Amino acid sequence: MEKKSSSEFSFDEIENQLKSKPFYILFFNLIILTLFFIQALRVFLPGVYVALSHVVFYENIGENLLILLTLVFFVIPALTNTLCKKFGIMKVLMISIYVIAICRLLIAFHLPNIFQTIFSGLIVSVYGIFISTFLTLWIKDEKIAIHSSNKIVFVIFSILCSILLDYLIRTIGFSQDLSLSPPGINAEFWYVTQYVWLFFQIPLTIICIYFTRFYFPTFTISIKIAEKDDHNKKSTKNSLIFVGIGAFLFLLFNIFLYPNIIAHYTTTSYYINNILSIIAIIVVILIILRVRRDHLSNIKILAILNIVMILFISLFLYIGRILGYIAAIMASVSLIIMCIDFYLLFIRMSTIRFKWEKVKTISNAFAIGLVFYILFSVLHIFTINWAFIIGAFKGYGPVIVLLASLLLVISTIISVWGQRR
Repeated sequence: MEKKSSSEFSFDEIENQLKSKPFYILFFNLIILTLFFIQALRVFLPGVYVALSHVVFYENIGENLLILLTLVFFVIPALTNTLCKKFGIMKVLMISIYVIAICRLLIAFHLPNIFQTIFSGLIVSVYGIFISTFLTLWIKDEKIAIHSSNKIVFVIFSILCSILLDYLIRTIGFSQDLSLSPPGINAEFWYVTQYVWLFFQIPLTIICIYFTRFYFPTFTISIKIAEKDDHNKKSTKNSLIFVGIGAFLFLLFNIFLYPNIIAHYTTTSYYINNILSIIAIIVVILIILRVRRDHLSNIKILAILNIVMILFISLFLYIGRILGYIAAIMASVSLIIMCIDFYLLFIRMSTIRFKWEKVKTISNAFAIGLVFYILFSVLHIFTINWAFIIGAFKGYGPVIVLLASLLLVISTIISVWGQRR
């Protein structure tokens, strides 16, 4: 039977192979677990910022140093392969889902800051275990006769749906995440209203665990976790994927997923920027579902798109206040292009192995990507909120953003170029 090309993506094909119930359960879990990851990422880094500032000014040193030590959690995804060898890849996948769902429920109880940061750090790191084990099983499963690229498109589609859902929550809260910081509509009853999200979080956690326990698809693969191959010759070029993923996370979670930040750079309406960003994510979804991947990975087309992105981001950062809504539109177009870059990097990450096993390749990509994300985020915060600590960093925020954009572009083009060769 002739294999389908990567452009012929079909939900019906996946649903027919999985059957309706496992298909919708898998789709639900991917969206919800990724949403929990996005929310946890938004909790974790500000918690680390606050702890670092307290340590700098010698305030509550013990507790805040403990919070900073949670950065060690990002080593956890790198241990995925070891855990899989010891306990089995399917068991590790299941446990990772339970940990993410339960930790997100605990965050909803608005525990003291140290516990919020610890639980959010656990979610972020354990999500790396989840996505690496799931992708390995999902791609290599022998009884699901679906082209591997279409399986990956399904995962990326679910991730983008999570971003849209996150946008919806923050749109209702006027850029405030209602799931994390419910507004004090009535200051007198804030101690009660802060727990409103529990009415949503408790059912989400229970449903996620229940579906995973009783209805989550089982996978069958014949390869051993320890199986290796000889991709180490291109390991240097392919390792740029890690940097690109970190740069992508930084750009999204520091600038381009926040309409209020875009409004700050362009002096435009938050509401208009919010609409533009939502449209941008929807356009990305349509592109991924409808445009042939070989068109997007064409080096000439990719180079043109990324040159446009760098140009638009430069204008947005430096003369956004002059260009106004034109700059806001440029930011939305840039968001579309960087999501396409992420799509190509994600596919490359999911279809290669270095001298390591596949599950280790994906988990290492995630772990190292998070390290680069934190590095860029800390450098960026020193150029704005903490510019008074190191004066030399003041005003260099746009430079950090441009540097991350260039790294995303370089890693994408080199990764695609290496794949085509």
